[in-house]
Amino acid sequence: MIGRLAFACALVVFGTVALGKPVRKPNVQTAKIKITARGYEPTALRLRKGVPARVTFLRTTNATCAKEIVLPDFNIRRALPLNQPVVVSFTPQNQGTFTFVCGMNMMRGKLIVQ
Repeated sequence: MIGRLAFACALVVFGTVALGKPVRKPNVQTAKIKITARGYEPTALRLRKGVPARVTFLRTTNATCAKEIVLPDFNIRRALPLNQPVVVSFTPQNQGTFTFVCGMNMMRGKLIVQ
């Protein structure tokens, strides 16, 4: 009887310590940017520092130089095929305003990280 009681107490104490608190995954922030003949829509995004981000780019026109998206501060460069969503995933680690540009560095947008 004492053995069972000791085992039950040990299970409660050590089981709780071993399990600890549940690990929570940070939320993923998502956004969409459409590339049209007028440029990026929207031209600016607000993101939270330290929270993983998934930004979907969709080029809907051939009448643009934005056949590529470049996020220089995040070392990201992706081709943007016509009418095919392209998801770019990254985690902004610093606050500030960062640019995203087309492959020719002519069209510009902003990522505002707070």
